[in-house]
Amino acid sequence: MKIIIIGAGELGQLLAERLSIARNDVTIIDVSKEGFARIHEKLDVMTLAGDATNVKIMEEAGIQKAGMLLAVSGDQASNILACMIAKHLGVRKTICRLYSMEAFDADLNIKPEFYGIDKAFSSPAECANSILESLKRHVILETIQFSNHDATLITAVVTSASPLQGVHLQDIPNTQLLSEIRIAAIVRDRQLMVPRADTMIYQGDKLYIAGHKEYVEQFLDYLEGQPDRKRRLVIIAGANRLSEIIASKLLEDGTEVRFVEDSHQLGEDLLNNMPDDVMIVHGDITDEEVLKEAGIAKCDTFIGIEEEDEKNILSCILAKRLGARKVVAVTHKPEYISILPAMDVIDCGFNTTLVSLNAIFRLIGESSVRIDSRLLAFQAFLKEFTIKPSSTLIGKTLRDFRNSTLPSSAVLAMIFRGNDVITPNGDTELKEGDVVAAIVTPASEEQIKPYFG
Repeated sequence: MKIIIIGAGELGQLLAERLSIARNDVTIIDVSKEGFARIHEKLDVMTLAGDATNVKIMEEAGIQKAGMLLAVSGDQASNILACMIAKHLGVRKTICRLYSMEAFDADLNIKPEFYGIDKAFSSPAECANSILESLKRHVILETIQFSNHDATLITAVVTSASPLQGVHLQDIPNTQLLSEIRIAAIVRDRQLMVPRADTMIYQGDKLYIAGHKEYVEQFLDYLEGQPDRKRRLVIIAGANRLSEIIASKLLEDGTEVRFVEDSHQLGEDLLNNMPDDVMIVHGDITDEEVLKEAGIAKCDTFIGIEEEDEKNILSCILAKRLGARKVVAVTHKPEYISILPAMDVIDCGFNTTLVSLNAIFRLIGESSVRIDSRLLAFQAFLKEFTIKPSSTLIGKTLRDFRNSTLPSSAVLAMIFRGNDVITPNGDTELKEGDVVAAIVTPASEEQIKPYFG
């Protein structure tokens, strides 16, 4: 497919890399040539310097032949206008990156379609949702969404309070619940494992738990042991749009929220949108005394969310040492995507560029990919495959597929059949139209892809 990407920033470059690997014909448009040299070093894609809101530039990029336009530049107005032009010129699918959904008003019937946008997402809102999901339980590190909204894959850590530590998978008492979910992978000592029935679970293991949301939640109840139900304190380091979204939601749920911010102006601007009793401490987020003043010793979760990645990482390390139970570091540079998972002192790491990338893949839909930062360390990722009418898998059981063609580096996590979420076992029969979610490496993806038709 011919795909045009608007914006050659970090997100545009990552998109171009993934889409060109999948053998799409990719063209990137940007007003500046600054990022083009780096793109040409790694990728075989076309680049075009110019304003994407200029129809002539769009025509030069081949807009009439494009099947999809991804408007992901840092200019919201330009992204919207580019989608409007693309849809008018016949592009089948347009996806638009926004910073706020306030460009739309359902009451006035001004919806994304009004601007020729098929799918839209807000980068701050997507990142906020990812962080908030990780705050629901102490054991949750990340929640991964799929095209089927009833399905989920949660990365969770085994703590000292968990009744599962020291237990073989086959000896977990709740066999009925275990049949409804799938522990697709385990990361232990920075090594990726495909679990078997005789695999023992240890404290510190990071489990990839897949299945219907209802059953995964039940399993997390069991994994967590006795949860702490007292009112939580969350300290957020940094005053910006992302921290405002997170704080507003936490306050709605009855969580106490405090801020640390060096800039008096940013702090005051934030407090204008917060309830009167919200506390803000002015000072450097990497200053021990400032964190102590904010109450770090009693903190359940500390979130480093400033614009500087290095400050967020350092503040999280300091917060953990000073008593924070869970620390969450937010980064922006793609270089940190694979670095944070290797830092054991940091419980959760979210990269805003990666979160946006996964949001786009989810909106693209069929044959989409999810990139998880921990799996990325092992050159693995999550992918959905659709069984097409020409597939040789139709009518075969999963055991047949596993024994004959499935590489050891590929793990089938879930099957989506219509609205149903199926946790696969050896007897599961594969049918036309099934969507199979799998953990794969680039090599194993190439091996199994032809079998889906």
